[in-house]
Amino acid sequence: MKKKETEALDLLIIPQKEVYSDEEKKSILKMLNADRQMKQKKKENTKSHTNYTQEDKEKILNSLNDRRLSQKTQDEIKKRRTYNKKKYQFGNKKYYKFLNMDREYYIDMNDCSKISSRPAIITLYYKVFGELKKQDFLMKVEVYSEKIFISNDMLRVHYKGYSFEDNN
Repeated sequence: MKKKETEALDLLIIPQKEVYSDEEKKSILKMLNADRQMKQKKKENTKSHTNYTQEDKEKILNSLNDRRLSQKTQDEIKKRRTYNKKKYQFGNKKYYKFLNMDREYYIDMNDCSKISSRPAIITLYYKVFGELKKQDFLMKVEVYSEKIFISNDMLRVHYKGYSFEDNN
């Protein structure tokens, strides 16, 4: 018992020293290790594993499958928007041409990936005397349609559906 009491007294004295003996270093490391192990055990005990019933598992799998199917249909529609469409090249960039618009508007092929179901401002290009001019439009796509919906006015939003020129 006296040995434990002296160890406890030594540990109280230790923080005041600048140089530690080998025995003091060992006792400090034992204390720190024991403290770390206690904290680790507490952490492991507080972790709770959720046990799912078969019904919960089926719901989760069904929701994941629904997400997968909707993503698949969106990807198919995205491909149909740009599949077998005529490509134009001005300089070193490639463009798609919209049909039935006021002018012959072109969109950069890289900008097609920016169009989503949320409206976004996308730059379209049109030719004037051999050079390309820019104009910004508000665009979005809908899941059910292959067309791209474009609004000429960003304040008075009215979307019209347009598609790309087919490759004949």
